Amino acid sequence: MNLRTFPILALTFLLGAGITAAQTAAGGTANSAPTSEHQGAPAPAAPSLSAGSTQSAAAQSQSALPPNAPVITINGVCDVSTNGVVKSGPAESTGTAKTGSVRAKTPGPSSGADCKTQITRAEFEKLFKTVTPPGTPETARRQVAARYVQFLTAANEGVKLGVEKDPEFSEQLALMRLQLLAQDAERKLQTQASNVSEADEKAYYEQNPSAFEEVTLTRIFVPRPATDPAKGEQAPDSKAIADSARQQLAAGDDPDKVQKSVFEQQKNSNAPPSTKFGAKRRGSLPPAHEQKVFALKQGEVSEVIPDSIGFVIYRVDSKQQLPFEQAKDEVKRKLTQQRLEDARQQIVGASKADYNEAYFGPETASPRPGSLGSPAPTQHPGAGGAPASQSGTPSQPAPTQSSNPK
Repeated sequence: MNLRTFPILALTFLLGAGITAAQTAAGGTANSAPTSEHQGAPAPAAPSLSAGSTQSAAAQSQSALPPNAPVITINGVCDVSTNGVVKSGPAESTGTAKTGSVRAKTPGPSSGADCKTQITRAEFEKLFKTVTPPGTPETARRQVAARYVQFLTAANEGVKLGVEKDPEFSEQLALMRLQLLAQDAERKLQTQASNVSEADEKAYYEQNPSAFEEVTLTRIFVPRPATDPAKGEQAPDSKAIADSARQQLAAGDDPDKVQKSVFEQQKNSNAPPSTKFGAKRRGSLPPAHEQKVFALKQGEVSEVIPDSIGFVIYRVDSKQQLPFEQAKDEVKRKLTQQRLEDARQQIVGASKADYNEAYFGPETASPRPGSLGSPAPTQHPGAGGAPASQSGTPSQPAPTQSSNPK
């Protein structure tokens, strides 16, 4: 079952806070921000003997329960089964994976104390796996269970109010079914697209060498200094300073000394940025910079490149193509994404709709196909692009005398 099935939509919303809290308590979240490259990685927390012992004991206790043992009993709820089907009469004498409900007496109003719904261990573990992302700690079980009880209780009240008899309900259910079909089709397409052989990986790697090219750079940055004409301040000629810096770098002068001289000439009191710009891949620099940098050979110095916040000069210290083994995972990601996009285009292109312009108005720009079943288009890197996580562009807010570009 997919996360976004009809009964799971509201449940996922209800469970979100509990899952996040449990993941945070366990030491991380699925969306935790990456540590800055200028900051040290946080030290791992020391393991807690008592916490480990408690979790171990809990795990042993959980594994001792048979799959059909009830783990949740909700008294006063049995008008709706755990699979969302409205009950029209008394349930079986024992709970089942299909309904999960039991009644102790004869048919009648189900709000009495004799009415209850039970969820077995097998049912709950299936639910837990369905509504939580991979890696969710088992300590989140109680939070998930508590919110599931709230969800099921509210659904039970919906049955009492006759919600399922509203015309909108059947329409919503039909739309959710269509969405689920589309989303599960997307999931299967992703599985098929990720089935990439090593021969295909090597062929892609050999046919797209530039996609795996890497350069190690030295960079001189000449900012546009902030001045106040009202105070009679006159900005130094940054372009002339940049031209001089380029000549010095090309002549083999020490880059750090050149960068320091740039800031001194500009009367910039900030510490000069490091000239060691590191290893860069295609897609990690502004397009105008990338085109010039990757056209250089090892040891060559770029022309002075104007930027929105100043001028930049690069020197290529080394240039190489990543070995196949090092690029293998990236190749598979690129091939998988390319095949998935091709499959999406083929599916979307297989149908053609005609729209009544008298009703809808004239056609505007056609939306770009995204994930199946998703109304919002998704962005996918091109075959020759670099991972989105790469950075290094000097494009940033304009530096002032009190800021230091890094």
